[in-house]
Amino acid sequence: MIRTVMTDLTGDLPICARNLALPIFVAVQWGADHGIQGAEKVAAMERRAHAGWRRRRRVVEDLTLVAHKAHLARRPIGAVRRLVARRTHLGRSGCRAVAAAATLRHARIAAEAVVSAAAGAEWMAGDPWDHDVMSTQHDAGDARATDRARGVPDRGGLWGSLRKFGSAGGAFGRRRSGLVFLTCLALVGGLSVVAATVRISSSLIETAEQGVAEESAVEVTYCAGWDPGSRRPVGVMGVEGARKRDSAGEPYAVLLTADARPRALLQIDWGRHYLGLFLFDEHGRRDRAYDYRELEPGLLDLRHYEQWRYASADEPEFPERGWHFTLTARPDSDTADVQLDHGGLFQTSHDIPERHRTLRRAPFGDWTAYADGRMLGFKRSAGDVTLVPARHKEDQEHREAATPLWGAPSGLRPRHLEALFTPGSRFTDTEFGVAIVTEPQPAGVLRVPTGAVIAADPSTLGSRDEPYTVMVPAGDHPLLIAGMRWESEGWNETTAAMLRILDKPPTASWELAVRPGQDIRLLGDDEFYGFGVDTGMGAFLDASGRDALAAAYEHRQQSGARDDDKETEAADPATGTNLIAYPSGRGDGSYPVWIGRTADGEVTCLVADMLVLHDMRPLPPTAPDTTVFLTPTPTGSGVRPEPKPADPEATAEFLATVGASIAAKKEQVSRR
Repeated sequence: MIRTVMTDLTGDLPICARNLALPIFVAVQWGADHGIQGAEKVAAMERRAHAGWRRRRRVVEDLTLVAHKAHLARRPIGAVRRLVARRTHLGRSGCRAVAAAATLRHARIAAEAVVSAAAGAEWMAGDPWDHDVMSTQHDAGDARATDRARGVPDRGGLWGSLRKFGSAGGAFGRRRSGLVFLTCLALVGGLSVVAATVRISSSLIETAEQGVAEESAVEVTYCAGWDPGSRRPVGVMGVEGARKRDSAGEPYAVLLTADARPRALLQIDWGRHYLGLFLFDEHGRRDRAYDYRELEPGLLDLRHYEQWRYASADEPEFPERGWHFTLTARPDSDTADVQLDHGGLFQTSHDIPERHRTLRRAPFGDWTAYADGRMLGFKRSAGDVTLVPARHKEDQEHREAATPLWGAPSGLRPRHLEALFTPGSRFTDTEFGVAIVTEPQPAGVLRVPTGAVIAADPSTLGSRDEPYTVMVPAGDHPLLIAGMRWESEGWNETTAAMLRILDKPPTASWELAVRPGQDIRLLGDDEFYGFGVDTGMGAFLDASGRDALAAAYEHRQQSGARDDDKETEAADPATGTNLIAYPSGRGDGSYPVWIGRTADGEVTCLVADMLVLHDMRPLPPTAPDTTVFLTPTPTGSGVRPEPKPADPEATAEFLATVGASIAAKKEQVSRR
């Protein structure tokens, strides 16, 4: 019986806890065996005088039922102990043992323990919890009536039976008295050890459960960012401060730690529709990165996934030369671009289902919705992880640094656009020296009958060149070509081309011109949507004359026009449109078009930026740029089927599998 108790009580404990409980159960086994043997001898001697076997059997059944009901009712151990005390004549330790066993789901064992200890215990009818009457017939016997007649207090049950058995006359009575004493001593010792064992086992179970809870506890630190040098959070803030930033769309970070080791870092900037997730290795280095963008309310799309493998424990984070895997996904495609940089760049594509490209935006504070237990390094799921506030003190003196520790990925921003068309503006370059902006040159008047403008290479103009989503007022608009000269070199370059729509009021803001289906929220740092150039020339035109103007420009080129011919215009009398071409700065490539607006939102101009002066440092007397950059509202691309995102752990396993398969494929290619 005790072995059964040990198995039931310690089956879920760690090995160390079971080893600790083993000697205790050995002692219990010894005491219980001797107590039960003594009880069996007493019962055998009494069986002849009292036919109590049936009565004890009924007691077992009644106790089993009541103990089971006690467990179902989830009664505390004290209530069960008091009930057993009222219904039996056991001592305190025996009642406690029965109650502990009952509350630990060992109802049958509890009943057998009571019967073994109190073969003659009285059990009164009735169940105080459900008022079902359970009657147990018992035979008091003539001895009890005799005792009452003699004035002897009626102790009943075990005490009465033992007193009567031990008071028999003669030497046999004395021998029986010694046997009774030893039997009672064994019974009390066995029950006391059982009670102590139950209490110790319960304590071990609670300690083990507490250890598991502490092992799964994840501390949450709200901060401004993570310092990879010191590997500590910077700008620690309270939960309410982070909540306000979250509601206002301002950037903040969330650090998840366990066992004094960083496990995950969330970088959140809902104002820029961005959620970044970094996972750490055992040395506190970020080795996996997820880049999500919120393109639809409540739905995050995976844009980038990166993974690093470090060669040693001392290798710094994000090494320039090392194992680096990158996956770039698109929300409208099941095919992702992947590349592995390890001893050479290997590029290919891989299928990625939508369930692994999407993720639901979780409420503030539900951080395990983005990184579950296994992603945090635990062997359990997110349901077993407990988030608790970290013990960091809030940094009241923290101020945002001049150079933030992180920023949401954003596309290329315009620079110096007004200065490009302001003669005398000066810039400096580390390689070529000082550049001086020259007077803008008029290139003609562009006829825009529909207001839909296209920028493209005139020699490759075709159906893939779509107009920009922003319409301009229909009419005739002048085109200006901006240039500069190198102060020490003596040669000029074209820096930009402007389609002027309004002269006044001045431009107050800029935004990137995009075509249908292009979403600047998907752009990474310094990325942009631009028009491609393959022949060193760019052009503006109205969309209505695209096909006719493409043919007209091709005919003009085939007619023998020289490369330095200043006649850069082609026209189509049938549509009333024309095309004006201009040199594309330093040659072939891709170039952005910026849309200028007034403070009231009216379009002032379109500027094709050749990016020649974009990264140069301005010098006096160049006027500072006071314009702002705006994010245009993306146009809808139709109804999107409701996605069914997978859980983060499944997505993490899928992406890790993709990385491993690409590494194996690269290895196969390298061996050929």
